[in-house]
Amino acid sequence: MSDELYDKFTQFFDADINQYLGEHGGGAEVVDLMGNELIIRMLGECRGCLSMNDTVNGVILKKVSAVFPFVKKVSVTDDVSPEVYEMACNLFTLHN
Repeated sequence: MSDELYDKFTQFFDADINQYLGEHGGGAEVVDLMGNELIIRMLGECRGCLSMNDTVNGVILKKVSAVFPFVKKVSVTDDVSPEVYEMACNLFTLHN
């Protein structure tokens, strides 16, 4: 995905998707675009929420595809963000 497209997705998520998810203590961030599939990471209370699939397919996909019609699927990665991974590595380093 080009930097320009990534920036457009990020701006859209900040202005729309995360406003909605923030009401529930969560959020989402764009990870990658593979063909017509947008890969996102759920954050905060949204991560692991029992309603996550409904939110992704019923809300996020509809909102995203209305603005970016080439997106036909939204998938959630279960990895951690680079920031959280780095923080965890630093914690383990401090305790060894």
